[in-house]
Amino acid sequence: MNILKGSAIATVLITALYLVLFYPLVLIEKLVWYDLLLVTLSIIPGIFIMVSIYNLDKHDKEPLWLLAIAFILGAVNLHWDVDILEFIFSKINVQNNFLRVGEEALSVSITEELLKFLVVFLIIYPNKHFDEPFDGIVYSVFVGMGFATTENLTFVLQGSSSLAFLRMISAVPAHFVFAVMMGFYLGKAKSSKKLAPFYILLSLLVPVFFHALYDYFLFLDFISGIWIGGIITLLVAILIAKKSIESHLNASPFG
Repeated sequence: MNILKGSAIATVLITALYLVLFYPLVLIEKLVWYDLLLVTLSIIPGIFIMVSIYNLDKHDKEPLWLLAIAFILGAVNLHWDVDILEFIFSKINVQNNFLRVGEEALSVSITEELLKFLVVFLIIYPNKHFDEPFDGIVYSVFVGMGFATTENLTFVLQGSSSLAFLRMISAVPAHFVFAVMMGFYLGKAKSSKKLAPFYILLSLLVPVFFHALYDYFLFLDFISGIWIGGIITLLVAILIAKKSIESHLNASPFG
């Protein structure tokens, strides 16, 4: 309860600081108040999740500079993601709607999770600060929230407050649980040299599977009510993520 309270307070303070920096744009009429509301709704979920994960890491907290790098690189990934998916989608030419949606969902999940995986595995994983299982979850979540927050801003500033709220309770939590799954197996790989290749493979395959399944149900918008399958997939993924976090917190060598 104390962690949630502290995370909520920190989230409000960080968001307030962010909005203060944007306020001059309102004064010179380059950003209206409604846009500022959308920005707020876009960034709050990611900030809250990152602060909560950071507060859960009680024994050996990660350096803020490395977490900032993880977040920034996760945000930069969106640029690559858009370009890659634009190219892939231009090559998809399947008449069957179910197969076409399947290819699109799989393309999105593989591209996004692979880009996030490369940041964590190539840049964060070898770092000396990655020294306990839970660190895999922490860094993966910061990379995932960098991507999700930037993606959220992109969508929301082109839409409305209702879209911001919808993504707040669906897309951002989805990126969070996929990141936890990735980080869980990378944490296991770091502490188990013999099975490291197996766990590294799972750190990519498991989030790709859940991400693709989640997107597939949501992309089938021509079938009424099928989106419920996406919600069920997300709920199952949340339960798995919860167990994963608890498992690695108990596995800390510093506890």
